[in-house]
Amino acid sequence: MENHKQAQPYELLVDLFLSEESLDVSATRDSSIINIKEVVRQSPRLKRFAGHADDFVKPVFIDKGQQGFVFRFEHNKRDLCLKLFYDYQAPYTVQERTLAFICPFACEARAFARLCDLHENGHWAVQCHGWMYLTDSQLQQLQRVSGRERHDPSWNNARWAIVKDFIAEEPLSRQDEGFQQIISNFVIPRRGYIMPQNVKKDNYRGTLIVDLGSTFTFPFYRSYASLYEFNAIYRSIDEYGVPEWDGCH
Repeated sequence: MENHKQAQPYELLVDLFLSEESLDVSATRDSSIINIKEVVRQSPRLKRFAGHADDFVKPVFIDKGQQGFVFRFEHNKRDLCLKLFYDYQAPYTVQERTLAFICPFACEARAFARLCDLHENGHWAVQCHGWMYLTDSQLQQLQRVSGRERHDPSWNNARWAIVKDFIAEEPLSRQDEGFQQIISNFVIPRRGYIMPQNVKKDNYRGTLIVDLGSTFTFPFYRSYASLYEFNAIYRSIDEYGVPEWDGCH
């Protein structure tokens, strides 16, 4: 497969897959990021997927969305889900490090890293197994099983992926017995200063949210996310529940 543009060096992105267990998050959560290079040097990161060097076993194309392609595959006789992110292009000019920080892949990786630090991996969001940077061979494998989507231009420079549990269960309806658990679980990201931006039924399987690509994890650039917005989102969830679920607002 021809790569028309050099992919972003993973050293730059991996440095940003951080959680803030070693920081005073309460003191920095609403501050602009100035010394991010120093911050990441001492911070834990999201782990790399254990099977990152292996060929995919029984890969199946599931769907594509606004941020990437989604596949199911087997690893150690377990069904897993892989979200392969499109090459992100900001709608306006930003510095390379800012671009790496705000892209959906980095947003999702940082949120999962924070959840791992909180020992909450798999409790509010689907269980995450780490990140991957796909080889040419792995990329070609997935493209071969993607049907008509194999010619989609979004394949160009798509290399970064997050591996999670595959959940076949449909999302719950408001009338279902376990629906209240979805609301109660928001105490987890709130405690971790994780700000979800795309909470909707389509992003859930069972009681777990499966897509964190639009999530901001503090500290974050103030021009993109503020503590005021963070508090407003959780006040709204407390008062009205999750929006636009089963056609309700």
